[in-house]
Amino acid sequence: MKYFFSILTLFILISCTSSNSEDTEIQNPTSLTPTIQSISTSSTNIGDTIIINGQNFNPNENYIITFNGTKGQITEITSTTISVKVPVGTTSGQLQFIVNGKTVNAGYITINGTNRLFAYKQFGQVVELNSATGVETKTLVYGLESDFLTELKYFAPTNEIIGQGIKPNNNGINPFKLFKVKLADKTITEITYAGYDQLIVTTTGKLYGYKLYEGIIQLNPNTGSEIGNLINTGSDQLYGLIYNPQTNEIMGDKGILDNNGKNIHKLCKIKLSDNSITENIYYGYDELIPATNGKLYAYRATKKIVELNPVDGTEIKTLINISAEHISQLTYFPQTDQIIGKKIIYNNGIATYKLLKFNLTNNTLSENTIIKDDYDYFIVTD
Repeated sequence: MKYFFSILTLFILISCTSSNSEDTEIQNPTSLTPTIQSISTSSTNIGDTIIINGQNFNPNENYIITFNGTKGQITEITSTTISVKVPVGTTSGQLQFIVNGKTVNAGYITINGTNRLFAYKQFGQVVELNSATGVETKTLVYGLESDFLTELKYFAPTNEIIGQGIKPNNNGINPFKLFKVKLADKTITEITYAGYDQLIVTTTGKLYGYKLYEGIIQLNPNTGSEIGNLINTGSDQLYGLIYNPQTNEIMGDKGILDNNGKNIHKLCKIKLSDNSITENIYYGYDELIPATNGKLYAYRATKKIVELNPVDGTEIKTLINISAEHISQLTYFPQTDQIIGKKIIYNNGIATYKLLKFNLTNNTLSENTIIKDDYDYFIVTD
């Protein structure tokens, strides 16, 4: 009998020990301390997303990430990574990880130079503007060889504003030139080249040209010569081509006529990783406005600024209704998370030009900043 009770006692002890062991294994994953191993970069821009690498992160935990005291927007958490967007107003300083009241320094983050705003006035002037006041702070270049510039873009790898120059000659021929001005020393280069209907610059440092009714081809940014093969986009015209950094796509509006003569708009997207093309019927917009965080905004003729789904072009939501006419040159300004552009008001035939600013953080509109001229382009540096 004693032998029987000894075995029974041993069985109970083993059972209890086994049960406690299983409970410990289940509870451990949520109680493990998160640790930081590295960050994806020590130098970044406002609006960019950085990755914090580590172990034991909990997707259900309420973490706080700050950049020199400014709270970042966490976009994704996995067990080994935290993705966080660099917020507007960030300055260089410590990246800090806060959980349950405890703060850990993850490293020093340098915020690159602030965004600068440039504008082009017809026939010879590229000027820098104060993005808050609209005042011209300096004339960058004047008296260009080309009489008129179009397709002005910022090219980050060489810190240049590039575009297309046109100078008619006595034979009635308009030779095209690739125009470049270095922001560091204002030196100007103009190279005779084929000329394109649109120029597209990527954040990866590539330059593309659009040939009307043909397609898109990569260009050498130093010489303007064509490199690679033509991406055939069909015989229908593309408008308003922009680059989406989140998806590495060139996208634009393709207008076609159906069998009944009705005008149909398609969002045409060219994925640069494999040159594949997708098209979706959508509303059609006057301007597409890509943000550095991958979001896509648009301005439509019914006087709205909307957010679009960058996958298929459907409207996610209306951000603001704008009753005024004569709005154009809309572009994204990362430093203040604003869409900026030009507004023209006519009073007795006299035009007044204003810098339109729409704050995407709180959906507020400012249109009281007077600007000096009827600028043809706004160019924002990274």
